[in-house]
Amino acid sequence: MARQAIQTDEYNFNVTQTPLYTVRDEDNKKSGWLANVREDTGEVLGICTDRYAVVQNADLIDRAEDAFARKGLTDFERKVYVTDGGAKLRVNYDFKGETIKVPEVGDEMGFRLTLQNSFDRSLRVSFALGMLRLVCTNGMQTLEKEFDMLKKHSAQLDLDKLLTGEAIDKAMASFRNSGDVFARLASVKISQDEGKVALQNLLKKNVFSEKVREGIAYRFDNPTYSEDGEAGSERNLYQLYNATTQFLTADNHIDADGNAVGRMEEVRFEYSNRINSNVLKTFDKATVNKGRLTALLAAPKLDEQLIAQN
Repeated sequence: MARQAIQTDEYNFNVTQTPLYTVRDEDNKKSGWLANVREDTGEVLGICTDRYAVVQNADLIDRAEDAFARKGLTDFERKVYVTDGGAKLRVNYDFKGETIKVPEVGDEMGFRLTLQNSFDRSLRVSFALGMLRLVCTNGMQTLEKEFDMLKKHSAQLDLDKLLTGEAIDKAMASFRNSGDVFARLASVKISQDEGKVALQNLLKKNVFSEKVREGIAYRFDNPTYSEDGEAGSERNLYQLYNATTQFLTADNHIDADGNAVGRMEEVRFEYSNRINSNVLKTFDKATVNKGRLTALLAAPKLDEQLIAQN
């Protein structure tokens, strides 16, 4: 059965491995590959060799939350995103009471860990560090790589031994030091028009669609919070990044028929997550490389009229 590209929060299903056979004339032989099959739907979520061990979502979540409990991190909110018909799992854990202040930007950030798993070999079993902007609950990313709570999927994988408190400690230490990137963004002053130009240049690089560009530009032109400045005054890259994350993770969206569809990440998590990450990486590189900043803010002559209209 073909895999359906759907997104839900239903993670408690089992995946089994079934041998794949080759067919040549009348001779059926094992191919050496296995299909990872979702039992409740019969969908093939991925293929692998026998060296790849399946980690059930429910087992992983249970072990992760046991590890949190051992560290005294029991006060959290959990949001589950299951994408690609069940092939990928991400679970956002927002821990109450674990915060940092970034005085350079006037914001307070909450500690977020995103648990990851997959059945198509696209994601390692790991945690990714994130942040939650408390003033508006924007989901913000960091530039940290994954914190490997586990080794790669393998037959020797043991959840009880590999989910460690040390990895959680390392993630929390990085969280406390991660305000530096946002401070750098805030230090780069831009005009209102330059912010719109930057969005147009990201559109040209296929970072997001025209519809997403329009949504971020609207949010940048109409700031919701005092920390995000005022349209027409001196702005900065941090505020432009906030406009991006608010549109992707906090604003409620309406479809073309006028129906409420909720937050973008609730219906298109993979797309939203990719945009969030790519925008942050692009902006951060621009803060430390003058040439990249110039390119980001440079309006092509052919687009000047379009920028003025939007």
